[in-house]
Amino acid sequence: MNPSPSPNLDTLIHAVNSKCASLKSAAALLKNAPSKEAQELLGLMLEQVRALAREIEGFVK
Repeated sequence: MNPSPSPNLDTLIHAVNSKCASLKSAAALLKNAPSKEAQELLGLMLEQVRALAREIEGFVK
């Protein structure tokens, strides 16, 4: 039997999955987006990537 992940690891896994889902959705929309919308989507994607990096950094510290 595998032990369940710690609560902190569960939180990190949830954050990674959530942010990856957001990135995947934005990338799918980006494919056919007009230029202004594409810039907005890229901005949202960058925010998610930065938030993900902070989550991971906080976990390893």
